[in-house]
Amino acid sequence: MERSADAWIGNGAALDLMVGDKAEVRDEIKKRLAEQNVQMPDELIAWYVLSKKTADAAMDPILAYKRWTNILDFATMPWSSIEAQFRKGNLVSPLSPFAEGKDGSIFLFINTKLDPADSGTRLLIATQWVLLHTLLSISDVTTRGISTCISAKHVSLSRFYPSIQKDVMNSVQSVLPLRIKGGYFANPPMVFNVIWKIASFWISEKTASRLRVVSIAELDEYVDRSVRPPFLKGDLDVENLREEWLAVMKDLYETKLQPAWTELVKGEERILPDNMDYWNPREHKDHHHHKEHKDKEHKKDKKDKKDKKDKKDKKEKEHH
Repeated sequence: MERSADAWIGNGAALDLMVGDKAEVRDEIKKRLAEQNVQMPDELIAWYVLSKKTADAAMDPILAYKRWTNILDFATMPWSSIEAQFRKGNLVSPLSPFAEGKDGSIFLFINTKLDPADSGTRLLIATQWVLLHTLLSISDVTTRGISTCISAKHVSLSRFYPSIQKDVMNSVQSVLPLRIKGGYFANPPMVFNVIWKIASFWISEKTASRLRVVSIAELDEYVDRSVRPPFLKGDLDVENLREEWLAVMKDLYETKLQPAWTELVKGEERILPDNMDYWNPREHKDHHHHKEHKDKEHKKDKKDKKDKKDKKDKKEKEHH
C-alpha cells in the first residue's frame, strides 16, 4: 500500500529512521506480507520495525492489527461516540509534555470507577486505540514505551466482565506497535487476587512480568504526582487537559485515522468478534429485550394451550 505518511496518519518520523538494519527488517516484512497478499502502509510497518525489532516478531502483530481494524469497523464509528466515551474520564494522559515515568516511558492513567458494560467492548477499544494512535502520531512512544497506571480501588467481581477485559487487553498487547514498559495497579481490594487469577489466562507472560501491585505511596517511585490525575492522588488539571486532548484527537481521527482504517480493510468481508457479549450495549440490550419478549409470548402461548386443553378435558368429563 504505497502512500505518504501524511496521507496515512500524519507522522513521518518513523519512516526517516528506516535506514541500515531497520531498512532490511522493513523490506523483509514487506516481502512476507506480499507473499500473503496483505497490504499495509509503510508508516505502520516502520512503527513495527521500531517496536518489535525483527521481522519474526513483527509479523503476527501486524496481521492481528489488520484483523482488529476490521472487527472494530471504524467506518461506522462516529467521532461523537468516542468523544462521549473519553469525556467519562476513564482514560487520562498529559498532553505534551507527556507524563514521563522514572524509566522514561509515557504514562497512561486508567480509572476503574466506571462500569465497562455501560460502554461496551467495541467503544472501549476504539477510544483506547484513538488515544494510543494519537500518542504514536505526536510523540516518540514507539521507542520510549508506554506504562499504564490503574486506579484499582473500584475493582470488584460485580464489575468484572472477562469477555470485555480479555478483548480490551488482546487488542493492545502483541497487536499495537508499542512496547509495554510497565503496568501498575494502585490500591486494589483483596478481591483483586481472585480477578488476577482469571485475567492471567489471557495476559502474556512477557506482559505479566511487567505488572505490579502498588500503594499510592509506592507509585511515587515510578511517576511523579505532578503528572498524575486526582483519582491517583495527583495534581494534574484533568478538565482542561481533556479539552486539549479532544481537539487533537478529533482532528486526527476525522482527517487521518478513520479514513486510513476504513481504507485499510476496504472490500474485506466484515469479521465479527469472537465474543459478542457486551460488544455493543445497545445491541446487547435489544437482543435481551427481544429474547425476553419472545419468552413471555412463548409462556403465554403455552398457558393458553393448557387452559384450552383443561377446558376441553372438563367438558368431556361433564359429558360422561
